[in-house]
Formats: sequence, C-alpha cells, structure tokens
Amino acid sequence: MTNRTLSNGPGRGETVADCAESTFTRELIDEIRRDGYRPRAWRRLISRSWARSLDDIQESSARTRSFWSWAVAVAVAGSSAVWLAWLFHPREIAVTALVLWLPWYAGAVFFVLTHLGMADDSRGVPYHSLLLANGLSFLRLSLAPLILMPCLITPVHPTTAPIFAMFIAGLAATDVLDGWYARRRKICTRLGHMLDYLGDLAFLAFLAGGLYLAAAIPGSLLWILIIRYPLSLIGITVLYFVKGPAPLTPTVIGRVTTLATNVLLLVIACKLLLATNLPPLLWIDLSVQGVQLLIAANIVYLVYRGVTWVISEAPANSSSTT
Repeated sequence: MTNRTLSNGPGRGETVADCAESTFTRELIDEIRRDGYRPRAWRRLISRSWARSLDDIQESSARTRSFWSWAVAVAVAGSSAVWLAWLFHPREIAVTALVLWLPWYAGAVFFVLTHLGMADDSRGVPYHSLLLANGLSFLRLSLAPLILMPCLITPVHPTTAPIFAMFIAGLAATDVLDGWYARRRKICTRLGHMLDYLGDLAFLAFLAGGLYLAAAIPGSLLWILIIRYPLSLIGITVLYFVKGPAPLTPTVIGRVTTLATNVLLLVIACKLLLATNLPPLLWIDLSVQGVQLLIAANIVYLVYRGVTWVISEAPANSSSTT
C-alpha cells in the first residue's frame, strides 16, 4: 500500500494550473507508447491502475465513507424523481427512466470509487473526504439521465411540472456552486477536474437530447452540440494517449459559449415543462441561432488549436481543456 499523508482540509494556495497529472499516470502512458499500443500494454495499464485504485480505497476509510454518503444521497434523489413519475404519469415512463438511470448511476459510482486517489491537492496529498465541490459534480453526473424523463412527458402533470423544473435547474446550479466553492476554498483536485467536465457534458447531452425528442429544439442545435462536446472529448482523449495532454486553456469564447448554451437550454426546458408563453418563440429562435454561431466559432478555434499543436514539435505543457 502506498504511504501518503492525508490532508485534513483544502489547500490554500492551489490553482487550476496546479492540477497536473500524476507521475504514476505519466509513466503508464509512456509505457503504452513504448510498447506500440499493443494489447499487453493496455492490460498492464488496467492491472496497475486497478491495484492502485484498491490501495487508494484502503488508504482512507474516512474518504471512502464520505463518498458512499454522497452515493446514497444521489440514490435517494434519483429514486424520488422516478417515484414522482410513477405516481403522476404513465408508469412505462418511470420504468424506462429507471432502466436507463440505474446502469448509468452504477457506472458513475464505480468511476469515482476507482479514482478516489485523485481527490488530492497540488502536492499529491489525498484529502480525507470527497469534498463538497467534487460531490456536487458527482451529483450532476449521476442524475443527468433523469433529465430525459420530464422532457418525454407531454404535457407534464401540474403537480410534477414545477418539481421537475426545479430538478433540472438545481442540477444546472451545481455547475455554478462547485466552481464557486472550489475557487473560494482554493481547491483543485484531479478528480474534480474530471468530474466537473464529465458532469457538464452529461447534463448538456441529456438535456439537449431530451429537448430534441420533445421537439423543443431543432436538430441542427443538437448535432452541433454533439460535434462540440462529445466528439471533442473523444479527440482530446485519443490525442492524450498518442501525444500527451493538449495545451488547451480556458478562453473567453469557450466560457461564453458554455454559459449561453446552458442558459438557453434551461430556459427552453422550463418553458416546456411549465407550459408558459414566456419567453416568446421569436426570442427562442433568435437565441438558438446565436448559440449555434457561438458553438461553430468555438469548434473552429478548437480545430485550429488542435492542428497547430499536433504539427508543432514543442511538447505540451498544460493539461487544461476549454
């Protein structure tokens, strides 16, 4: 078992730039490259990563208990949402949501449990708990599939409509809260980096997919979102194993695009669930066109940065993403 001192609380001098990948991860990636990406290299990576994960779980029972507390809270919240759908809507909707959500929830739990060692500070010292910011990101990631449920119920029952609207708005708010808390406490963990990005991606994907299935947004917006987020994540992951962390840093256009997209989709979802005439459809149509232009500009920027980085000979010095 590794012998690392555990941290009692958040560090005080950490920034996003301090959240670099560990030496352990860097060594595994280098080994895969040296072996030419052969199956045995991937098997060795999985085996060593699994052994490291077991060590991290055993290293701090307090941190593991903290995570399970979050897992139970998320399970209760998700089950409550399904139970409301069961009471007030066709039961096949609730059953379908449960069948979709349970495997996703189990996968999210497994992912965090096997990456608990990445809940560490800039010095590589693990924390005693999952931390509030990481827990909020985990909640957003785990409950994201349930966004589909209210979007597929048309019209939504008057009793559940405001509850489901608050449910979606609450998940969106966790994106603001986890970032605010992390900045306020000057916390930066590698696990938090991954959970925040994956939580944002899951929330955006399921919300956009649900609104599209409910005919509330055009297919063009859904497809450009797929190009911008899931496909860019796949591309960055592939490049990570081939060349290393892409030197992509947060930009103004990236932040504005993400904020505008989230606000627009949230407004459309509330308009759909609450069956209100506000805002007017003309405002929605113009906003959709504007967001699509923003996303397109962001895609062009990402492609440009990716291509210039791949053809350059300079090594990547940053692991941040937009």
